[in-house]
Amino acid sequence: MRKKHLTTRAPASDGVARFERNSFDAPSALWFDVTTPAYNGEDHTGGTWPAFDGVGDYVVAPAPYAETGVDALPITADLTSVTMECWAKPAGLTANSRLISINSDTTTGYLLISLRTTGELRCYVNNSNKAQSALGVVTVGPWFHVVMTAGTGVAPAIYLDGADVTLATTASSYAQSNTQIAAGATLYNPTPSTTQRFYGDLDTVRVYDRILSPDEVLANYNAGKAAHP
Repeated sequence: MRKKHLTTRAPASDGVARFERNSFDAPSALWFDVTTPAYNGEDHTGGTWPAFDGVGDYVVAPAPYAETGVDALPITADLTSVTMECWAKPAGLTANSRLISINSDTTTGYLLISLRTTGELRCYVNNSNKAQSALGVVTVGPWFHVVMTAGTGVAPAIYLDGADVTLATTASSYAQSNTQIAAGATLYNPTPSTTQRFYGDLDTVRVYDRILSPDEVLANYNAGKAAHP
């Protein structure tokens, strides 16, 4: 059993993009980014956000032209150093389901957090550089908080409920181009994969253009755990 840590540090308040449960607008099917500038996204859950059905549901931001009819600027922040985080509540474990992905363009690089059928978490930087946890750290039902950190020349790390659970890792590099964020699916820029969809609930999806410290990761977990029992 993982220890529940306590900290007095305030949670990180900066970030490139942040999507909360209460920032989703069902009538407009928009996923509102509460940071500035706002990279508002397009919902493809059929209005069920934060619930994802594991089959066709995903959310992408900024919303691409194909979805909105309006050209959306890609995220322009420098993400060569990056932190991705979210709260997740799996309703089932489907093969290699994706929680968050960035860019996912096989010609320029991609970042993603994957939940496997074994209850293992993996964080990928391109195809070969990854951090992975032990098997069975995630089970169906409870909420958990997951964080991935990575940067050029820095080995990626994965945190679960505020604790570093990285077992194996390799140094990483990431080339950024036409960046978009997806939740619940892999985004092969600009088209989402039709497989590897997440089944369950996602909340508080955040992306930072820096590597959060272990204390900041822990503070974010502690700040959110009361809302995700």
